[in-house]
Amino acid sequence: MLFAGALVFLVVAIFTHSAAPLFVMWVPLLTVPVVLARADQSLPQPPAGEQAQANLRGEGSEATEAKQA
Repeated sequence: MLFAGALVFLVVAIFTHSAAPLFVMWVPLLTVPVVLARADQSLPQPPAGEQAQANLRGEGSEATEAKQA
């Protein structure tokens, strides 16, 4: 959808013979990485501090488990 919006600005620039829409066209394209980097809310997310505490305790690491054995 964002890419289609950028193409609309390109078409406007072609028909109006103006360069201004070409500069505006980058706004939707620059928002693409932001949209792609968002966390998917449909996936189960761990509570905010639980994962950090598990990492501090060394849980979930094969290297730590091998040292304990």
